[in-house]
Amino acid sequence: MATRVEWAERVGRWERSGLSAEKFARREGYKPKQQSFWRWKLRADGPAQPVPLSLTETPRFLPVHVVTDASPVAAEPIEIALSNGRVVRVRPGFDPATLERVLTLAAEEVPC
Repeated sequence: MATRVEWAERVGRWERSGLSAEKFARREGYKPKQQSFWRWKLRADGPAQPVPLSLTETPRFLPVHVVTDASPVAAEPIEIALSNGRVVRVRPGFDPATLERVLTLAAEEVPC
């Protein structure tokens, strides 16, 4: 029997898929009514804990355009809040390749 966390992950994948309840549930091998019930229950109860990304799902990033600021004022660090609750702080002059590696590691669902 699936746990609440497993159903939360299933419902999240269903909602992101854009498929109807029936098509998604049949593809996954369970009944559409189960899926609809769990979506209702999870929404009614509120989130108990963050829902982890599927281990097979690759994080998606938005394009970023870095613009050089010619002003003499020191630039403040930026913060990147990830969906798993982790925050990455980036100081001016960062190495983009290192930042990409750090974001990949920080997005994983393993404890620090």
